[in-house]
Amino acid sequence: MEQAVKASDHTKRYLIIPSGGSGLRMGAELPKQYIKLGGKTILQHTVEALSKCVDYIVIGISYEYRIIVEDMLQTIGLADRTHLTLAGKTRFETVRRALRAVPDSTLVGIHDAVRPFVSKEVVDKCYEEAQRVGAAVPVLQLSESLRYLPDEGEGAQTSQAIDRSRYCLARTPQVFWSERIKEAYQQPFQESFTDDCSVYDQLYSDLVLVPDTTENIKITTPDQLYWGEHLLTISRQERLRLTQRLLSSR
Repeated sequence: MEQAVKASDHTKRYLIIPSGGSGLRMGAELPKQYIKLGGKTILQHTVEALSKCVDYIVIGISYEYRIIVEDMLQTIGLADRTHLTLAGKTRFETVRRALRAVPDSTLVGIHDAVRPFVSKEVVDKCYEEAQRVGAAVPVLQLSESLRYLPDEGEGAQTSQAIDRSRYCLARTPQVFWSERIKEAYQQPFQESFTDDCSVYDQLYSDLVLVPDTTENIKITTPDQLYWGEHLLTISRQERLRLTQRLLSSR
């Protein structure tokens, strides 16, 4: 399962999908990526959407779900373009293992298995910017108010309002030149590593922010699963309008 793929003469696009999570927040027997959404697993929706934008896909999976994933790839005709690697105990370890299957001198994106509604335009832009600069991440401007919570050691200081225009939400796919993100993932794990860009930031600073769309939701709770079912039944324009309203009404 750990066999590396061969690079060609021109820059290829690879995509890693870490799919070893347990999905405890969903409260289901299956991990969230294997729950059905409109008759297909969330993982299948994600793979089908991203396969239109990349050359090869690497999925990090738990061993007990390999038959489900292998059958799915055969069904949708992507077995020849997809490599499976064994997931680790953490997302960090799963990505580190999957990177072994990605050749040098390529672009590699890393995408959440439960973000099936990412747009092709955003994915393409992330790969284009990463190729130009070194790395790219899709981001969404905040629509809610923020407050700073002081540590206990900061005395009696109360929480303070923060200018939300200085902050944004980092989403996926996060795209890098393969050699750089491989080097970054050789570091020991730190608690501050909450996504792939936070790992990359320790060594490099050339990161482009790409505006994301509101529809690129992450399905991790029953409420989000409900909205995901609805989003499948409406047009792209309606999907954007609905998710924009949902975010602005929070």
